[in-house]
Amino acid sequence: MRLFLVFIYLFVISFTLSFCDSKVNPKTNLISLPMKTIDGNTVRLTDFKNKVVVLDFWATWCEPCVKAVPVLNQWKASLSADEFVFLGINTDEGTELAKIKEDLKILKMNYPTILDPDWKLSENYDVDGIPTLLVFNRKGELVYRQSGLIASDLPGLLLRSKVWMLCDDCAMQK
Repeated sequence: MRLFLVFIYLFVISFTLSFCDSKVNPKTNLISLPMKTIDGNTVRLTDFKNKVVVLDFWATWCEPCVKAVPVLNQWKASLSADEFVFLGINTDEGTELAKIKEDLKILKMNYPTILDPDWKLSENYDVDGIPTLLVFNRKGELVYRQSGLIASDLPGLLLRSKVWMLCDDCAMQK
């Protein structure tokens, strides 16, 4: 069994590293657009350069988004806060802030939430549906995109996380 796990680990690393020489479209870099968090603070994604940044685009009414939160919580809990930043990007249009905050408490989301009701951030990254997951390397370049997230995705994401920490030159995986 241990040999099988080593084989899987090496396969994922070699597959991921095969994309390290690719060039990234400038549109896929972290942007400095000022955005409001659910708590009213202003942040820019570029504030998190030198860390791997995970963006979770979601909405309160989206059942697959809600089901993905425990998976993301578990993924985040297994990683170093010194190396990774997780941000929820809430795309609810016309939903009261109090309702979003209430839903966040119920969901027990363990990462900060940025409000994107007009989809400006979503449109910048060509997010046309939710849930969508984007991962940026420490240079601020998009290295991973996934639509939807289920519990069985977690082992692969954990392995990729190790590569993303090591490979600053990795480009977008297709």
